[in-house]
Amino acid sequence: MTSTEWIETLRLIPEVEHGKLVVVLSNGSEICVDTLCRFETNFLVMRGRTGGTIEEARGYFIPYNHMVCLRIDRSIKLDELDGMFGPPDGRNTSFAKETPTVQVSHHPTPTAPTDPAEASRLLLDRIRAVRATSATRFASRQG
Repeated sequence: MTSTEWIETLRLIPEVEHGKLVVVLSNGSEICVDTLCRFETNFLVMRGRTGGTIEEARGYFIPYNHMVCLRIDRSIKLDELDGMFGPPDGRNTSFAKETPTVQVSHHPTPTAPTDPAEASRLLLDRIRAVRATSATRFASRQG
């Protein structure tokens, strides 16, 4: 991408999402964005930290030609992306419009208990049952 395309893309992302952005560089390193400060002609000025570190509020001057991609570091819905970038232009919308096929099971699915004490008891019972079964299998192989 050109520097102009990077700048246009970064400007489309709402300011509240800037703290969730990660800039991936051509050398494989990642810069977690805190604040985008300036969009210069050839480089981005930002405050953030190197991915995998806890050093905060470092200043970075990142050349656009070293940027590989941007990542929003959270789960995001298609509607949210459409809100940032507008709806698809119709060139390749078939993938977004397809409805996934869901297989219906005729077996009733057990519901999880809402009481934490009951859930803990059921989980403990399952763990004990698995351990007992494993111990029996292990003993039968040994003897």
